Amino acid sequence: MEARITFEDQGKDQPFDAHFSVQEYLDYFYSDVMTKYDEDEGLSMPWILDQFHRTFAGEKDFGNRLLDVGSGPTVYQLISASRVCSEIVCSDIHQGALAEIKRWKNGGENVFDWSTAVKYVSGLEGTGWESRQEQLRTAIKDTVLCDVHKENPLHPAAFQQFDTIIAAYCLEEACCNKGRSTYAKAMKNMCTLLKQGGYLILQSYIGVTYYVKDGKRSPDNLNLDAEFVLKSISKAGITVLETSVYETPERETPLYSDVKALLHVIGKKI
Repeated sequence: MEARITFEDQGKDQPFDAHFSVQEYLDYFYSDVMTKYDEDEGLSMPWILDQFHRTFAGEKDFGNRLLDVGSGPTVYQLISASRVCSEIVCSDIHQGALAEIKRWKNGGENVFDWSTAVKYVSGLEGTGWESRQEQLRTAIKDTVLCDVHKENPLHPAAFQQFDTIIAAYCLEEACCNKGRSTYAKAMKNMCTLLKQGGYLILQSYIGVTYYVKDGKRSPDNLNLDAEFVLKSISKAGITVLETSVYETPERETPLYSDVKALLHVIGKKI
């Protein structure tokens, strides 16, 4: 039996939410979700969803229980997984982000519309988008606060180790300007939540040195490269099985960041 903190009790007085607006985040990064970055990063979102589809449409046994680390208020990264994994736990350091996922799961009013992404994935699968959207809602079983800087990121909640972990662009945010050693430690902490024989599916930004918001550049000295990310995964006890890379178009004035590439990794805890 897993000991859990109820959603209502999670993250009371959570300080991070004072600096995070769910609606502003979703509007800024995911309005027109499938075409948002076309003029800047090219067809990055279709590539992201293609990779998740290809991964979960394969012959690997991902088990039933999946943990999404650093979900934010988004579910696009879970659409393909929900066809395979029937028990998904979403996690994040922001209580407001988790509340948004719960509202979406329960069909609340004025929630963000992810149907465009669901339709895209169901088109790849040859399935009906409405039934797949309902399948995703049903598969999301729980939400829990997560801090990857803790040795047990889900503490004080207690869960058995998971069959599969997804981490999509979350460690970069958690470790922004905190240095590569912090990133490697966060990777190790996260991977303790994965059972032996389980799979890690990670997507990461490569080569970001600054982000753009309201026309201003915010530097990021993490500046990850693929070699370091893969090395960090290996040091966390994960054997890398497959990698894919999407290179962003060259551009003189990036609209969102100077990201050079996106990296998709499938690894296994052997």
